[in-house]
Amino acid sequence: MQFGDGRVRYNVKKSSDNGDETEEPAAAGNETDATADAEDREKLIAVEIDENGVATDYEVALKHIGLGLFHVLIMVVNGLALSSDAIEVLSISFVLTSAKSPSELNMADWQSALLSSIIFAGMLIGSYLWGTMSDISGRRMTLMTSLTVNGVFGLVSAFAPNYWLFIFFRFASGVGVGGSLPVIFSYMSEMVRNKYRGPYLGVLSMHWMLGSLLCGAFAWMIVPAEINLSLGSLQIHSWRVFIIVSSIPSILGACLYFFLPESPRFLLEVGKQEQAMKGLRLAYRLNHIHRPGKEFPIKSIDIRVTPKNQATDQPSSIRLWIVKKLHDFKVGMGHVAELFNRVLLLRTLLLLGVHFCLSFGGYGVSLWYPTYVEQINERADVDRFYGASCNNTISDLILGSEELTRLRRCSSTSFKNVTFDHITFTDWTFADSLLERSIFDSCVFNDVTFQRVNTTSALFVNGSGTAVLFDTTVLHSTGFCGLNVSNFTMVGSLVTDVTVNGRPVSNQTSLLEALREGFPPPSPCSAPSVGSPYTTKVDKYQVYEESFYIAGSALPGNILSAFAVYFLRRNYWLAFSLFASTCSAFLLYVVTTPVFVVTVLCLFNAISTPAWNDGSLLIAELYPTHLRSTALGIHFIMIRIGAILGTNVFGHFIAVNPSVPILLVAVILLVGSVLALPLPKTTRHTILN
Repeated sequence: MQFGDGRVRYNVKKSSDNGDETEEPAAAGNETDATADAEDREKLIAVEIDENGVATDYEVALKHIGLGLFHVLIMVVNGLALSSDAIEVLSISFVLTSAKSPSELNMADWQSALLSSIIFAGMLIGSYLWGTMSDISGRRMTLMTSLTVNGVFGLVSAFAPNYWLFIFFRFASGVGVGGSLPVIFSYMSEMVRNKYRGPYLGVLSMHWMLGSLLCGAFAWMIVPAEINLSLGSLQIHSWRVFIIVSSIPSILGACLYFFLPESPRFLLEVGKQEQAMKGLRLAYRLNHIHRPGKEFPIKSIDIRVTPKNQATDQPSSIRLWIVKKLHDFKVGMGHVAELFNRVLLLRTLLLLGVHFCLSFGGYGVSLWYPTYVEQINERADVDRFYGASCNNTISDLILGSEELTRLRRCSSTSFKNVTFDHITFTDWTFADSLLERSIFDSCVFNDVTFQRVNTTSALFVNGSGTAVLFDTTVLHSTGFCGLNVSNFTMVGSLVTDVTVNGRPVSNQTSLLEALREGFPPPSPCSAPSVGSPYTTKVDKYQVYEESFYIAGSALPGNILSAFAVYFLRRNYWLAFSLFASTCSAFLLYVVTTPVFVVTVLCLFNAISTPAWNDGSLLIAELYPTHLRSTALGIHFIMIRIGAILGTNVFGHFIAVNPSVPILLVAVILLVGSVLALPLPKTTRHTILN
C-alpha cells in the first residue's frame, strides 16, 4: 500500500472468498514478488513512522530497538533452554551400558534400543502439542511449561526402580523437550531484525553443541566415577547421579523465562497492542541503558489482525473454558491445513523430507556413537591382546569361535588353563604347542591336526567331528569323554595315563580302539570350570573423553554456519552439508581402527551441524508468523519419526553388524541433499509476516 508521503506498507494481502484480506506468503520461486530486497527495505524503514509515532511495519520497531543488552539476555536464556534440550536428548546415550547391567535395569538389547528412541516418541507428541499451543497462547508461557515438564520428569527418572518406570519418565520428559525446541526458534526469530536474523539463529543453534559438550563433560566426570548412595532400597550409582545433574539446566531455564517478555510479534498478531508495546519498550530501555531517559519513539504499530488470530477474553467458567479449548484446537488444525495449501505444499513436503533424512542419520549416529566407540576400543584391545599372545602362551581364559579366529595363523600358541567352548575347528592345526590343564568343551573337529603337541591334564568333552590326527604328540593325563569323531588317526604319539569315557588306556593302539568302540561313559560327561572370558583393559574414562571431543567437533560447523547463511543461499548450503555428511558416513563404514573412527565421527558431526542449523532457519523463514510455530512443530514431528527409526535401526544392528545402519545413513542423507536443492531462496529476504 502506497501512502501520500511516500511511506510503503510491506504487508502482502490477498482477498479471500468472504471479502476479507489475509496475509499471504510468497509462492515458491516467486519470493521477490512478496518481499523486498533487504537493502532497499532498510532505506524505506527510516520514514515509516508518522507524526503520531505510528509505525507501519514490525521491522521498523526492531530497527529502532537495535542490538544490545536485551538481545544478549534473550540469547543467554534461549541458549540455555536449547542446551538443556540437547543434554536431555543425548544423556541417555552415555548411560546405556551402565543402566542395562543385571544389577541395574537389566535390559536386553531390544530394550536398550527402545530406551534410546522413547524420548523421541515423547517429542513427537510434544512437537505438535506445544507448537500449536504457542501459536495460540504465546511463546513465553509455552517455553516455561515445556521446560518444567522436561526437567521434572527427567529428574524423577533418575529414581525409577525398574525399566518400565524409567522409560515412562523418559517419555514424559521427551514431551517437554518436543515443546521447547520449535518454540525457541520462533521466539528468537521474532525478536531480531531480518538483517541479523540468520547469524543470530546460527549463534543460537550453536547452543545445541554447547549442550552436547556439557553433556559429554558431565558424563566424563560422573559416569565412570565410583558413586554409591542409598535411598531406601534403591542404590543411587553414578549413572543416576548423571541423570539428576542433566535435568538441572531445564528447570533453571524455565525459571529464567519468567523474567522475559512475550514475543511482541505474537502479541501484535493476536491484537494485544499495548502488551506488545510494553515488551518493545523494555527491549529499547535495555539496549539503550547507557542513555537513560530516552524514550522509544514508536507509540503503536499498524498491523492488521486477521479475525482468526484475534484474542478474546471470556468469563472464566468450565463450559466456556471447554468451548475456548475446542476453538483453539480448531484454530490449530486450521494452521496445519494451511501448511499444505496450494502455495505452501511443495516447500512443506520438501522440508519434511529433508528433516526426516537428516534426523534418521544425525540422531542415529549421535545417540549410539558412545556405544560404537566403546565397541571399537574393546575390539582393538582384544586384537592387541591376541596379537601379543600369538605363538606365545594364553592362560586362564575361555575362548569362543570369535576369539579363536584371531589366532588362526598362530599355530604355535600354547594354552594353560584354557577352555575351548563350543568351537568348530575346520582344517585347523595345533603345532609345536602345549595344552596344559585345558578343555575342549562340546567342540567340533573337522580335519584337525595336533602336530608335535604336548598335552598335560587336558580334557576333550562331548565333542564330535569327521577327522582328527595326532601326529608325534604326547598325551599325558588326558581324558576323552563323550567324544564322537568318525575318524581318529595317531602317528608316532606317546600315550600315558589317558582315559576314554572313564576307562584307562595305556598306549596308542588301545586309545584308538577305545575311541572307535564308542562305549558309553559311566556317567554324563561334564567339563569343569577352567578359565574366564577375557576382560578388556580399556580405560573406563576413555569413551567419555572421546565422546567429549566428538561433541566439540560441532564448533567449527556452527561457526561456519552462523556466517555462511548470511551470504550463501540457504538451500544450497543445506544440500552441500547433507552431501558432505553422506561422504563422511561412507568413510565411517571403511575405517575400523579407534583413532580413525573417532576422527571420522568428529568430521561427521562437524559437517552435519550446518544442516541442522540451516534447516531450522529455513522453517522460520518460509512460513508466515501465525503459522511459524505450528510449522516448526510439524517439521519437528517428522524429525522425531526419523530419530525413532534411526535410533532403533542402530540399536538393533550395532552389536551384530554396524555396517548396515552406517550404509543406510549414507544413502538417506544423500536423498536429503537432493531434496534440499529446489527449496526457495530466503537469504537476505524479509521474514514472512
